[in-house]
Amino acid sequence: MLAQAPHLTRPLPTILPCYKLWEVPFYRAGLLAYDIIAYLGHGLLYFSKFVPAGEALRLFPTLASKAMDGKQLRGTIVYYDGQMNDARFATSLALTAAMHGAAVANHTEVVGILHDEDGKAVGATVKDLMTGETFDVRAKAVINATGPFTDGVRKLSNSGVRDMIAPSSGVHVTLPEYYSPDGMGLIVPKTKDGRVVFMLPWMGSTIAGTTDSSVEITANPQPHEDEIAFILDALSDYLTVEVRRKDVKSAWSGIRPLAMDPDAKPTGNTQNILREHAVHVSTDKVVTITGGKWTTYRKMAEDALDRALEVTPELASKASKCKTEFVQLVGAHKWDPSYFTFLAQRYERVKYPVKSDAEKASDVANGNRSDHHVYGGLLGVDVAQHLSAAYGDQAYKVAELAERGFGKKLAHNHPLLEAEVVYTIRYEYCLSASDFLARRSRLAFLDAAAAVAAAPRVIALMAEELGWDEARVAKETAETASFLNTFTAGKKEPYAAEQVAPAAASPPADK
Repeated sequence: MLAQAPHLTRPLPTILPCYKLWEVPFYRAGLLAYDIIAYLGHGLLYFSKFVPAGEALRLFPTLASKAMDGKQLRGTIVYYDGQMNDARFATSLALTAAMHGAAVANHTEVVGILHDEDGKAVGATVKDLMTGETFDVRAKAVINATGPFTDGVRKLSNSGVRDMIAPSSGVHVTLPEYYSPDGMGLIVPKTKDGRVVFMLPWMGSTIAGTTDSSVEITANPQPHEDEIAFILDALSDYLTVEVRRKDVKSAWSGIRPLAMDPDAKPTGNTQNILREHAVHVSTDKVVTITGGKWTTYRKMAEDALDRALEVTPELASKASKCKTEFVQLVGAHKWDPSYFTFLAQRYERVKYPVKSDAEKASDVANGNRSDHHVYGGLLGVDVAQHLSAAYGDQAYKVAELAERGFGKKLAHNHPLLEAEVVYTIRYEYCLSASDFLARRSRLAFLDAAAAVAAAPRVIALMAEELGWDEARVAKETAETASFLNTFTAGKKEPYAAEQVAPAAASPPADK
């Protein structure tokens, strides 16, 4: 992944504190596996190392020098892992697939599996969630890779099949950046109840997590207050900074689809739950892949496709050796770490609107054609770095849109530009405000209040670009407010639709 998308990934040193002498050699030996990965990664990761307590406290100022039981910090182990922008990585995968011939359709739902006269799966009936229209997609092979919804899709063919996944809740919280130093994370290998908690710098903030508990499957899971409290309590044992609930800027829950063998004999416990991925072929030849994790996604895809070829001989005869290991994602081809300097120098001046929508509408009504934009000065190193890291060698397209009147920032203290909304609509299948706030950018995950503040402008830009009428805008406004309320940040009152509603008039978009 570090080689596939270098702009979206980076090596991240992570510190593991040792408050007992025996922990130093114990964890040092355990992390030799990471050293092997570093060696095989052609220099993209680095070897772990022991760091004395004094140096560790300089590197990580908020790390506690004493544990809760009074034991002194004996030293730390620093190991290197990879960190990624997962929203941008997923989008880049879809764009790269399309570039190689895939047909991509988001906001669709599989509502039925198509079969031939022999009972073999030959496609799916799909519902367009934007229009309500249903249509059939024919295929020679069907692969079910739907994560938490795996069993729901499997039961479209046979309602009696045994479940293949055990859903697990993973909750994370976002804290201010001062909780962790930029460029170094912290891992707590064993909390009071034996779980693992981490705290990492992430996109100008600090992310902490995670929990692991059973959960009901839902499209928009929401964290519980006790899960947030568990994470904050675990961190407080290892930090000098006061860990406060009011510092939580966003909190969210995701669902891990832990895999089980559907053919295994039921045991009544979790011993048949796999922490890796599993591939299963049903009687109608639907290939299901589930479990696994981001860092094994490419191997998961290869395993699923290999099984699909096994059950589809007419395709197997045409297949060649898998090549995706060597395919770089969109944005990576001409990118290098200094790309942001090109953006900062080439796009020195950007324009952004200085009048409200109502003022511009009044100008037009009164025949006043004065320019509604001014030059906003330099693009800014923070914005240039953000665009480079998010879009790679395609960032210049976003910068050009910023030059043409979409250069204003969407939210205070965040480098996101209006131009990114327009760009993701035109080039990245973005069709809703939630798409942008959570699935093209990560603003909702970073700062729920900032996402609410940005939402009116995002909806206004989308309405202009996509030609929404008032009814569609009202629907989008309500859905966006509902979605953002799943990123609870301790608010006593939920966000109302009025808080994310756009102004009455939208500025004309540069087509």
